[in-house]
Amino acid sequence: MKKPQGIKVPFALPGLLVVASIALVMAMACSFVPAGDSGIVYVSDTDGDRDLYIVDVENGETSRLTNNGGPDEEPRWSPDRQQIAYVSRESGDKEINLINREGQDVRRLTNSPGLDASPRWHPEQRLLAYVSESDEPGNEGSEIYSITLESREVDQVTFDGPAEELGDWSPDGEWLIFYNVEPEEERGLWLRNPSGVNLLRLTEGNDTHPVWSPDGKYIAFVRHQDDARVIYLARPVKGGSWEDGVEETRLTHGGFDDHSPAWHPNSKGLAFVSTRDGNPEIYTMQADGAEQRRLTTNKAEDVSPVWSPDGKQLAFVTHLYGSADILVMNADGSEQRRLTKNGGDDIMPDW
Repeated sequence: MKKPQGIKVPFALPGLLVVASIALVMAMACSFVPAGDSGIVYVSDTDGDRDLYIVDVENGETSRLTNNGGPDEEPRWSPDRQQIAYVSRESGDKEINLINREGQDVRRLTNSPGLDASPRWHPEQRLLAYVSESDEPGNEGSEIYSITLESREVDQVTFDGPAEELGDWSPDGEWLIFYNVEPEEERGLWLRNPSGVNLLRLTEGNDTHPVWSPDGKYIAFVRHQDDARVIYLARPVKGGSWEDGVEETRLTHGGFDDHSPAWHPNSKGLAFVSTRDGNPEIYTMQADGAEQRRLTTNKAEDVSPVWSPDGKQLAFVTHLYGSADILVMNADGSEQRRLTKNGGDDIMPDW
């Protein structure tokens, strides 16, 4: 077998290659892209204004994604983890923007006189749902819309709502779940099929922040009752579908605040926040409410739990060090590590 021959390079070219290599190394030192599922996108005000950053869970390196003079919030990874939807006030008004994971190719998706917020990715299509709050006289309130990424075609999903708040898409992309807090007669969880005419009322309590289990079988939500927040589970009636009504199961008890349910990727359990021990801490439990276990123990607030895509770790926000920082730990609470330590408030993580 012949030995491969090297490429012949003119004498003057190596110097140019050195310069190019140095430039490349410098660019890589200023910015990086975490591999695979190791990146957590979050919001930080370390430079005086809220911007988006990514932190690599493996090595703790951070990369700044936005820097536009207006606050950026509510980052959400796309299903393929190549883009991030977020809310920006760069234009002076709240709009939905897109940015890729390298911090490039910024696109403004919405351009309306109202305040646009709560972007939610369709699980399969290049489609986003969001909430738009009109500021036009006589048209107060918020409605839910969807926008196609390529064409930027906007469709209104709900109508005549007083103050609708968006939960998320069902895992099969058929339903959007949302809720109303006011007026009282409109309270509860609702389902809307954006592709059809179906509008279903699932619950009638003061219910908020619904999250669908990844397998689509359950909806965890927070019910405000007796001056406390309680976590409930909704499922279709036995042998039925969501259209046939739901059975409700109370998962947490005790008269303290339980909130922020976050499903494990296998749908068999949840992380949540509870004040049962005096201050907000991170807990986990089985999907039926069994085996409730405390994972964090300190005198500060621990909030906003999010699972890693493989379900082996949890990230959360802690105020233990004065400002808000992002920590990561194993699913059983072991090996807690501080990922951010910049002196600013680091919040709203999405993994």
